[in-house]
Amino acid sequence: MKENCYPNINQKMISHTCGNGLKICVFPKPGFRRSYAMLAVNYGSIDISFDLGGEKYTSPLGVAHFLEHKVFEQPDGGNALQIFAKTGASPNAFTGKTMTAYHFSGTEKFMHNLEILLSFVTSPYFTDENVKKEQGIIGQEISMVNDRPGWRVYENLMSSLYSVHPAKDSIIGTVESIGQITRDTLFKCYNTFYVPSNMTLCVAGDVAPEKVISAAESILRRDKVILPERDYGNEPGAVSRKYCEENMETPIPVFAIGTKCAMKTAGEEGMRNRVVAELAADVLAGPASSLYTSLYGDGTVSSDFDSEAMFFPGSIAMMISGESREPKRVLEAVYKRVERLSDGVDVSYFNRIKKANLGMKLRSLDKVKSLCHEQADAVFAGYDYLDTMEIINEIDADEISAFLKKFFKEENTTLSVIDNKQVNE
Repeated sequence: MKENCYPNINQKMISHTCGNGLKICVFPKPGFRRSYAMLAVNYGSIDISFDLGGEKYTSPLGVAHFLEHKVFEQPDGGNALQIFAKTGASPNAFTGKTMTAYHFSGTEKFMHNLEILLSFVTSPYFTDENVKKEQGIIGQEISMVNDRPGWRVYENLMSSLYSVHPAKDSIIGTVESIGQITRDTLFKCYNTFYVPSNMTLCVAGDVAPEKVISAAESILRRDKVILPERDYGNEPGAVSRKYCEENMETPIPVFAIGTKCAMKTAGEEGMRNRVVAELAADVLAGPASSLYTSLYGDGTVSSDFDSEAMFFPGSIAMMISGESREPKRVLEAVYKRVERLSDGVDVSYFNRIKKANLGMKLRSLDKVKSLCHEQADAVFAGYDYLDTMEIINEIDADEISAFLKKFFKEENTTLSVIDNKQVNE
């Protein structure tokens, strides 16, 4: 058990790597009434092709999300959610492109709830019947989300940005792809990825770290399993499509501008690249940016205007999204702003952005769900989340200028639009 202290932010993290490879991270929060635990799996929707012991395997799209649903199911026909309900805990789960996570929060019986979490995630129950039933449930979910303009503009953006990397594919899959999922498919992917050496347990609250470690070591399998080699393909520098428009019912057209760049996202170098990308997104199109101020001021965009950086193995993508009746004008404004920032970012403005970013991270230390999520993501990328706060202080305005100049090029940028009129070919 190792204690990592961060006196500048009045926080410490207790970490421990078990013999089976599981990394446990505990953020002690003396006096906190609510505690939180997340058991995360380094397995998301992009992990569809892998090689294990010389055997190559490609799963249908949507298996990670399908597994998230099925892992809750119990042999007696019940659901792990019902077990948690008896203890007063609030459980949930999510699947992203790079991670699947199961979590709960509660004000009492923390260790009992932790044991429930560790037990049900590591005790799968899949049958031909419950798989077929779930196909119908997820099929309905796919139909519902595909009716949402915000979801479609994002899905179209990713499939336009990437042509090879599985980041292009939907997290939940398609009706056709989930129809190909069988009980054997689920066990194959579960047994490959749902192993302690491919997981992390992150806890925050007024809890005893040694008890957390003891519970994990007594419940989880003790052998360390060899992990698969994942294949994400060789993504070209250029985007798949520079423009994509789809017609849907929406009062105001929605848009998403995306750009991608091959870049390391793991280890110390990857940690710095991630921090730079997040700061660059704020500098370019954050709520305090000149770009947002001017576009909002003349009515080109609404207050929903937003920017973010997304991280995948070997690639970083930036997305600027919102509502606008003139999305192509927004794209032109982005290019012009990038051109100016590439020549230099105002130091005083950048320092304000840095302080705001650091302040947001400091506030997240008391948001136990966010803290555990960020740490889990960091563990899988080979660093610790709290170290990013020191990195922020090291980055200067010139680094942001260089990043934007390298990142925003026409050949690796695309515009996705959802409009309420037919596309004129």
